Amino acid sequence: MVRKSIKLDRLNRRILTELQNNARISNNELSTIIGLSPSACLQRVKALEDSGYIIGYAMVANVDKLCVNVKAYAHFTLKSNTYEHCGVFEKGIKKYSEVVDCMKVNGSIDYIAFMMASSIEDFNSVCNEIMKDTLGVEKITSHFVLETAKWFGGYPLESLEWKVQDE
Repeated sequence: MVRKSIKLDRLNRRILTELQNNARISNNELSTIIGLSPSACLQRVKALEDSGYIIGYAMVANVDKLCVNVKAYAHFTLKSNTYEHCGVFEKGIKKYSEVVDCMKVNGSIDYIAFMMASSIEDFNSVCNEIMKDTLGVEKITSHFVLETAKWFGGYPLESLEWKVQDE
């Protein structure tokens, strides 16, 4: 799929920030905040979607209210961190729904993953499955979450440097 290229001007950056803060905002409300007509605002949102700047909209569930769960950060060290072995790990780790996100990092470990399970026993079972799988994992070190001080609420778009600036 070929993505359209659009300019990330001040208005488009404001649209992205507002939608990240409230993806359920109506187009009329958004257009009022941005200072555009509803049709012009909707055209910009559609262009941002078509160009790949908006990759989706999500609902965030209160998992603690809904489910019995334990949360942990797991550090994965691979037996070998060559390009090929990392590719095998990255492809294979996606099949584990308990792995909420996983990122390659530098330092003494290769990947950090945020994981959730119904119990410590279930978490341990998933880790054992990962170790037995052909992902090339040498070691998993876990850090269980005791309390959440701050949850992910979106990227700090206002304080990051944009790749594309006004022209």
